[in-house]
Amino acid sequence: MNRLPRYADYVEPGEPRWRRWWLALLLLWGAQSGLLLTLWPEGRPRLELWLWGAVLPLSWGLALAVRALVWRIGLMNRDAYRQTIQAAEQRWWRKRARTLPVHQLLLLGPVGDVQAQYRDLMDGAKMPDPELPTSAGVPLLRCQLSRGMPGERVPMLARHLARLALALPERTERWPSLRGLAWVGDAVGEAAFVTALSAGELDLPATRFSLRTLKDLDALIDALPKVCPDETDGLLCAGVVSREQADEGEMPGEAGFLWVVGRKGTLRLHRGEYLLPEKGETASELCAQMQGYAGLNQAPEDCLALDAVSQAAFVEGGWTVGQHQLAEYWGALGELAPFVGMSLAALQAEQSGEPCGWLGKDDAGRLAMGVVVSHGG
Repeated sequence: MNRLPRYADYVEPGEPRWRRWWLALLLLWGAQSGLLLTLWPEGRPRLELWLWGAVLPLSWGLALAVRALVWRIGLMNRDAYRQTIQAAEQRWWRKRARTLPVHQLLLLGPVGDVQAQYRDLMDGAKMPDPELPTSAGVPLLRCQLSRGMPGERVPMLARHLARLALALPERTERWPSLRGLAWVGDAVGEAAFVTALSAGELDLPATRFSLRTLKDLDALIDALPKVCPDETDGLLCAGVVSREQADEGEMPGEAGFLWVVGRKGTLRLHRGEYLLPEKGETASELCAQMQGYAGLNQAPEDCLALDAVSQAAFVEGGWTVGQHQLAEYWGALGELAPFVGMSLAALQAEQSGEPCGWLGKDDAGRLAMGVVVSHGG
């Protein structure tokens, strides 16, 4: 995960030991006075004696004043340093708390393309039936609308996702002026998606972003103000995947998603993070950091997991999914899994009005998590 930068603390300035200073002054002044009285010549004015006797305490007072001044300057430097560190940490939290605002979203998966079905997944919708093609040795989860259809599945899914996007209600009024496309998946699916949009008289600008990892999503969130300078500007984020293989105990799945992203969407996708145990990270600290991004005092009540591994990994951090373990609905989705998780969490947050967390793993097996917050509207 992205850790809060650690800065060395300022060396605490040592406070003068006042008692030692005063005891030393009394001892030295007494010794000086005794020596002067013993060695002072007869007949010399006593006033001169007292003037000589005042040299030591005056010099001592000056030295003590310099020592106290150095101490006070050290204290001011310490406070200024700590304020600078605090300001840097606040800037880091503000940056990490930035979100991706979403106006509209679509999902395509084994249960079909009716969006109401995906809002029901958290409540236990009907399970999709696996498919067992003759060319495959394992059952596969496939989109019900294209099961058994010949041809490459990724371009087929991409074209269908584009048709769903073009059919969105109030598309002309609600979609912002699009400035480009952020795509998850291979170039074949992207080309099929863009071509299908063009056939529907929606030509996207040439600006493209790759969304393969959560780091890419971070970059997109940071770049959004520059890419979309006006409030009416926006981006399309989309992707499709169709897996033929999966890890042992998992079923290969396929899915597609689409987000219409603008400057002021009511759904806010917070940055996701990976859990990296090999670097000494724990699920508890990662969960706490994600809650900090969203300004939550505790784990979100609503939470979903796209696989059993991620569900078990984050229990110690208080993020429990209950019955919302959705592997049987989706199967293994590889690099698309975190984005499908965000989409499902966004639908749940939109429906309940409460934050919703998501858990999953990507194509490299890295465990990921995040949270989506609805701001109403």
